[in-house]
Amino acid sequence: MRRPLWRWRSLSTSAVGLALGATALGAALSSTVAPPRAAGAAAPRCSWVAQSLHHSASPTVLADEVVRRMSLAQKAAFVVLATHAPLENANTGVPSLCIPALTLTDGPDGVANGLVGVTQFPSEIAVAATFSPTLAYALGAAQGHEARAKGIAALQGPELNLTRVPQGGRVFETYGEDPYLTSVLGVADTRGIQSTGEMADAKHFTAYTQETARLRLDQQVSARALAELYDAPFKAVVQRAHVASIMCSYGELNRVNTCSNPAVYATLRSWGFTGFVRSDLGAVTDVAAAFRAGLSLVKPGSPSALVALVRRGTLPVSALDRAVRSVLVPMFRFGAIAHPLSGSLSATVSTPAHAALALSAAIQGVTLLKNRGAVLPLATPVPSVAVIGAPAGQAPQTTGGGSSKVVAPYVITPLHALRAALGPGTRVTYEPGGPPNLDLDQLSDVDIVRGVPLKLVKPLAPIGEAGKADIAIERDPSVTPALATATDPGTGRGWDKWSLVVRATHTGTYEIAFQQYGDTWLTLNARPFISSPGLHAPANMSATAHFVAGRRYEFSARWFQIPHHAPPRFSLLDVTPMIDRAVAAARRARVAIVFASTFDSEGVDSPNLSLSGDQNALIAAVARANPRTIVVLNTGGPVVMPWLSRVAAVLEAWYPGQEDGTAIARVLTGAADPSGRLPLTFPTSTAAMPVTADSSFPGVKGVVSFGTGLNIGYRWYQANGVAPLFPFGFGLDYTTFTLSRLSLARSPSGIVAHVSVRNSGRRRGTDVVQVYVAYPRSLGEPPEQLRGFARVTLSPSGTTRVSIALPRSVFQSYAHGALRVVPGTYRIDVGQSSASLTLHATATL
Repeated sequence: MRRPLWRWRSLSTSAVGLALGATALGAALSSTVAPPRAAGAAAPRCSWVAQSLHHSASPTVLADEVVRRMSLAQKAAFVVLATHAPLENANTGVPSLCIPALTLTDGPDGVANGLVGVTQFPSEIAVAATFSPTLAYALGAAQGHEARAKGIAALQGPELNLTRVPQGGRVFETYGEDPYLTSVLGVADTRGIQSTGEMADAKHFTAYTQETARLRLDQQVSARALAELYDAPFKAVVQRAHVASIMCSYGELNRVNTCSNPAVYATLRSWGFTGFVRSDLGAVTDVAAAFRAGLSLVKPGSPSALVALVRRGTLPVSALDRAVRSVLVPMFRFGAIAHPLSGSLSATVSTPAHAALALSAAIQGVTLLKNRGAVLPLATPVPSVAVIGAPAGQAPQTTGGGSSKVVAPYVITPLHALRAALGPGTRVTYEPGGPPNLDLDQLSDVDIVRGVPLKLVKPLAPIGEAGKADIAIERDPSVTPALATATDPGTGRGWDKWSLVVRATHTGTYEIAFQQYGDTWLTLNARPFISSPGLHAPANMSATAHFVAGRRYEFSARWFQIPHHAPPRFSLLDVTPMIDRAVAAARRARVAIVFASTFDSEGVDSPNLSLSGDQNALIAAVARANPRTIVVLNTGGPVVMPWLSRVAAVLEAWYPGQEDGTAIARVLTGAADPSGRLPLTFPTSTAAMPVTADSSFPGVKGVVSFGTGLNIGYRWYQANGVAPLFPFGFGLDYTTFTLSRLSLARSPSGIVAHVSVRNSGRRRGTDVVQVYVAYPRSLGEPPEQLRGFARVTLSPSGTTRVSIALPRSVFQSYAHGALRVVPGTYRIDVGQSSASLTLHATATL
């Protein structure tokens, strides 16, 4: 067994390194709330610690020895995770046996859970856009170092679920819609994390693709779709990266609670998995069934209740022993027992090198979607630039919400960075063009930019305060008795209703916002306006409407009120003056750059794929005023673009992390190349994408069917002949590349595709060569499937020959309960996106 290597750099006066010895973690976490320690005498000289130090016995042998010496109460406490703020996850160690507590924190975009002094890296979806396993490895290693320096043994990442539902609230946490890309990047990230001695915890196994009703949702998935799509990235990190642990997901898989599903654990064992499985918070519905099936750690849980289950015979002690052993084995393997971590959770662990890595990742993920007339990069010197949009200055959207949210030490805004990059010779003006995003707590913990305070986002103002000068209330709001007072949240036994009639005293664009918890439908003049069907989580919905002075407008809403949660809140704001000021600034400038964003979060799916608030109206108005309008998107996934034909350029910058502004400024000015490629498909509309039936999303009566089978993402578009707005793998460059001379060669492990690449443009740039495989038609596979790729950086007129390995495993398909390679002729297609495959060859297997 290879011994993990720990290499430490002095991070700060409060940073921590390795502490040798058998001290329990709870005693070592100074200036924090320590996890509990089991009662017992002072730690004795434990033979297994010395054996682990000298590798004189295997982790399994050592774990068995410890399990034999543990009491039932100690075992029960050891398999229960709890939060001990600010520590998110810890079990109870056994100091009398020299076993420290196991600590875990959320990833996958950095060390999360509200801990400070860490680096806010770009989101996983931004990393996916780089198509760079080298970068994924480096990011994993940096996060592993930061977690270990905080005294935390396991980092909960990478996230390996696929984007089946484009509206999914956690799309930004994923590597996109393709299982091969997700596998390659997930393996690299896992290897990076674990190269530091940190344990990785791949999540969420398996087929977790939506937030709506996630706690108890029954996900109906075929065995073939599981094997070829949703399980594939997890299999890769088990077999190729030897991941230490797995997190089982919420809900049910084919009518059985996922964390209690014996088939889930049988699948892991069939791959050779020897680590531990922890439950997501609240994912287990039957604790005894979960441990009997194969669970290792539960959260929340009660040690005394587990002891009672064992004594009643409901939970065999052998199942508890197996659970304890499955946690101890990786702890021994990673040195967590021979070298217990010590340190302070308040330590500053971010470094200049990590900040530089975050910047590099943000730059490499920027994806150029349109560049009419080569408006980009900006010609220098440019006399004047209008920077428009709240995400440019007031409310930069650098990360998503939920458990993965990382507290940034600072955020560099695009406005700040562009002024610095363009210099005093360029007149830069700024207009927000509308109110900040509706994420009410997005900047509560990231409120400085290099020491300059940001304007914090305010809660929605009640009707009558926002825009009251331009709206006259003609009929007071009428509500059902359940909502007669703000303190009564309703009964939850039916639909609550509300209506309001107003008269516009001013012609213009109005932003209507609705903040709710539960199914909500809002109509304007009896026509559907905005809705969140089935989204049982806190949600902010907003859109704009054009009002004419003197006309009456009636709003009506109905919603299924969730007990013990606040009723919805409504806001109406005339944004015409803000848009007008932005248009005036754009008209006076040589170039207008509009920044727009979405806020995606765990716990809630998007009701649509539209930009929120007045952002679509703002972009359209600015584009009419300035033909050199550039749009920069900070989104967690795809959005529709009704203004696309009117703008000159579009850049997707995703959630770029703390170096937001510096990254986009370098790309806009040409100091860096936009080398990102789309890791998911952008649809033309929500009606022209894979998941449109209610049965597929959000589900019907608590059941969702993965009805498109193998055809998710670009596979569906190709199988159904539907043209997307932008295809998977697509991305422009500031230069052009030509691919030629495809040839195939046999190798001991499969096939190697050789391709010539030439930079046929005038600038240095990076291309991503993509290899797709078309299977024999009789196998019923999707038309094309990504099976290899390579990033290539070339100077003008530079050429190179790229070799991309295609091992036999990438030709497997599922039939009769197993993955296997079916003899036949396979077509190898090479190009620069899933929709632009220009080179073809065939291989007979």
